[in-house]
Amino acid sequence: MYSLHFDNETFDEIPSGAGFQFWEKTRFYFRVVGCCNGLVCLSDDLFGFSNTVILWNPSIRRAFTLPVPRFDSHERYMLALGFGVDPVTNDHKVVRMNYLKAVAVFGVEYIVPPVVEVFSLSSGNWRSIKTTSPYNVPERFWSQALINGVVHWVAYHVYESGTFRNLVMSFDMGSEEFGELNLPESLVKLPTEVMSAAIFGGSLTILQYDALRYTRSCSVWVMKEYGIAESWSHQFHVDLGEGFGLALGLRRNGEILLATSRGELVSYNYWTRKRFNIGKRGTKDSFHVDSYTESLILLTEGYPVLEKGARKVGYASSLSEKIEGWRQSGIEGWMWSGIEGWMPSVTVPFLAALILFCWPAVFCMQLKK
Repeated sequence: MYSLHFDNETFDEIPSGAGFQFWEKTRFYFRVVGCCNGLVCLSDDLFGFSNTVILWNPSIRRAFTLPVPRFDSHERYMLALGFGVDPVTNDHKVVRMNYLKAVAVFGVEYIVPPVVEVFSLSSGNWRSIKTTSPYNVPERFWSQALINGVVHWVAYHVYESGTFRNLVMSFDMGSEEFGELNLPESLVKLPTEVMSAAIFGGSLTILQYDALRYTRSCSVWVMKEYGIAESWSHQFHVDLGEGFGLALGLRRNGEILLATSRGELVSYNYWTRKRFNIGKRGTKDSFHVDSYTESLILLTEGYPVLEKGARKVGYASSLSEKIEGWRQSGIEGWMWSGIEGWMPSVTVPFLAALILFCWPAVFCMQLKK
């Protein structure tokens, strides 16, 4: 399931009227790679992978399934994805990093540089790019943070001596080049899997847990000035022993959205220690929270995503009414062509909201019916 909420005092839910109809495309449930300009990128790679990546616009109920990547190997490998937009061309892209596995003395290691492919929505195709990036991302536990057209992941660099250091790996969606940012010194030698990249208050943030499993605390580090390693600041330390499980995001009022160990979503005030139950249930690891802005991207690509039993004529009527309402409201920046319809790269930034995903909760709700 998914839901949209205004980021106001009562966290009011916004009626969306669109269901999630992709279950037949995944073996279990999707990873949410990220959100950008009204698009949600979904990947079926949490339990192995099937090359299924979907771009989904829930506000107009349309989706686009990416073609199968060109990379094909009979050898074992793992992958990581990034999703964002070129801020100059407004072209939405997915970057895929394929790390081949090699048998090492102490288990398995990954060969660098990875085989990298980039999908662009404007072309509708994957293409390979060359890189010398020597960095790895942790298998299965990666997450991205998108800031100004640059995707960030927590990564690590293994040296020939066998030592390693943690860092933030970046990928510029415009230049299609990799880069790096240094972490605070206290995070450089920690297990990479206990950290994840996030965005709090518009700034690059690292969530640092005390352990990979049975976590008891989470420290929040924020880069005050982007690109300046000395600007990393330890903002606060959350005691997860109070029944909390994971930190998900920071609200405008400074409260933290947390998933509890019982699978509840709460808004937590760090200073007063008060909590507000949002009323959503899943599992501790099933939630994904991101900022969301409605858009018309995918209006001329992809396919409609309908409620079960809905007819396409009903969808077309609903969509035309929504578009007509936007047109009459005088929203600037849209273009119209009698042949092509609305241009696919139009964004309508009138809605400040949070989009919440809790995939496994759908199964629980279905079982209750």
